[in-house]
Amino acid sequence: MFPPAIAVPRRLVARARWRRSFASAAATPLRLLFCGSDDFSIHALRALHQEHVSNPRLIDALHVVHRPGKRTGRGLKQIRQVPVKAAAEELALPTHEIDTFTGWTPPTPFDLVVAVSFGLLVPPRILNQATYGGLNVHPSMLPDLYGPAPIHHALLRGDTSTGISVQTLHPKHFDQGVVLAQTPHPGIRIPDVDNCTPKHLVDHLGPIGGAMLVQVLRERAFIPPLKSAAVKSESEPRHASKLTKEHGHVDFHTCLCRALIFDRTIRVSIFDCTIRVSILDKLHA
Repeated sequence: MFPPAIAVPRRLVARARWRRSFASAAATPLRLLFCGSDDFSIHALRALHQEHVSNPRLIDALHVVHRPGKRTGRGLKQIRQVPVKAAAEELALPTHEIDTFTGWTPPTPFDLVVAVSFGLLVPPRILNQATYGGLNVHPSMLPDLYGPAPIHHALLRGDTSTGISVQTLHPKHFDQGVVLAQTPHPGIRIPDVDNCTPKHLVDHLGPIGGAMLVQVLRERAFIPPLKSAAVKSESEPRHASKLTKEHGHVDFHTCLCRALIFDRTIRVSIFDCTIRVSILDKLHA
C-alpha cells in the first residue's frame, strides 16, 4: 500500500509556484525603462548602457524617458533641454519625452523601471506594468537626507561624508522603498570638503552610484523576497528639501571667519553670483 497523501495548505502551494515563477524569470534578460534628467542620472544611464552592450544576457533593452526642455533666457526664447536627452541620443537609445505620466503608456513591455533624479513620482499604473516594479539610485545614506536635493544639503550642512543607496520605488511616496544596497558605514568621504561644489560631488558619486545599480541588477536583488541593506542609525533622518532662496542666506552675526568662507564657497556654487555680491557688500560695509 502507498502511504496516505499529505495535505498541503493551498497558501504553501501558491507560495512555491510564486517562487518558481520568479526563479525562472531571474534568468530572463531585462527590459529597462530608464527615467532621468540631470548629470547624476547620466552616470547611471551610461553604466546601464555599458552593461547592456557587454552583457546582453542581463540587459536586453534600454529605453529612456525624459521631461521636456524648459524655456530660459531673455524673453524665454531659448529652450534648455534636460542633459540626459543628449546623453541618450549620443548612446543611440530610444527616447520618450513626457511631462506627466497621466495618459501615457510605454510603447513596449518592460521588466523594470529605473528612476534617477527624474523629478516625477512613477505611479502605480506604470510600476504594475513592470515585472519587478522599479529602482532608484539616491546619493545619500537613506533614510538620512531623503528628498530631492541630498547632494546640496550634504554640502550646506557641512557633512564630511555621504553615500549611495539603491532602493525600490514606492508607489505613493518618494524615498520610502526598500534599500537593496548601500554604501557601508561610515560612508564615502566628501573630497576637498572645504571647496567641494555640487558638481564636483556629482562627478564623484555618480560613477559609484552607477556601479552599485549594475551590481544590484547582476545579483537580482530586486526579486522577492527583498532584503533591506540600510545602515541602522539612531539619529533622526534629515530631509533634503528642494532648494529655495532661504537656503542662500548667510548669518553674518553667528558665522566664524573660516566657517563663513566655507559657507560662502558652497552657497555661491549653488546660487550663482548674486550671493557673492551681497556677501562682499556686507563684508566691506
